[in-house]
Amino acid sequence: MMSQLAEKIKESGYAEAWPPVKQLSFILEKFAEWFPFENVDVLTGNEEKITPEFLTGKMVQTQRGGLCYETNALLLLVLQELGFEAELGAATVNNDGKWALEHTHALVLLQLNDGKYIADSGFGNRLALSPLKLDGPEVISPAGTFRLRTRRTEKGTIAAECQNSQGDWDLCYAFDWQAVPWEKLSEMKQLIHAHPHSPFNKQLLIARASASGTESINEARQHRKWQNGTEETFSFEDKHDFLQAIRDSCSPALTKAIEAYKARQSSDQDKS
Repeated sequence: MMSQLAEKIKESGYAEAWPPVKQLSFILEKFAEWFPFENVDVLTGNEEKITPEFLTGKMVQTQRGGLCYETNALLLLVLQELGFEAELGAATVNNDGKWALEHTHALVLLQLNDGKYIADSGFGNRLALSPLKLDGPEVISPAGTFRLRTRRTEKGTIAAECQNSQGDWDLCYAFDWQAVPWEKLSEMKQLIHAHPHSPFNKQLLIARASASGTESINEARQHRKWQNGTEETFSFEDKHDFLQAIRDSCSPALTKAIEAYKARQSSDQDKS
């Protein structure tokens, strides 16, 4: 089932002769390009279970994005298709010193010849765009500088960290190196959809990272940060401005889904 996506990656320039880290970086860059971080299904109440068939239909065939339990689940499948020793992991996100919902961040655990790595294509626009080696070198991307460290926390003994503007290391998320079953993905989805403390069931969010920089869109503004550090924010005056930004930035399928969500939202407001 993943052969179609694996073939697309190979046709994009992936080489079997590359070292594994270079192969993984190439795949992560392509995932960031093809599959934006987006929560439309949360806001529209799509309760389908996370299955390979669901991911193929939504993301590969329809060209939508998704949240971590979708993008990293798809990443896991295609890495396994390409012969990597990969398993599903679950982490707890830390935002400014506060823990988010426990074990609701999906990631990919990798065993390469020289040690343990993680791959993550589902952390909004805060993407390393390369695998992170446990206690290995820092990785720099347009989104920042990242590393993976052995570090005891309340939520696990391994920490993904990002360097802040003061040069200190902020905790992104923590986990234990333990594979979790596929069924965990649907549990994550249910919590993210329904829990009152979920950060993704309140308002629309589209985020992406690329070699040129990062971008995020919500219903109030569009923010871009370029690789050279330049930033710009566009505030939307009305729904038309918002939808135009979506049309300019998103695939036709994602644009259509957002337009349908906004139309239903307007209809519900009119009825109330």
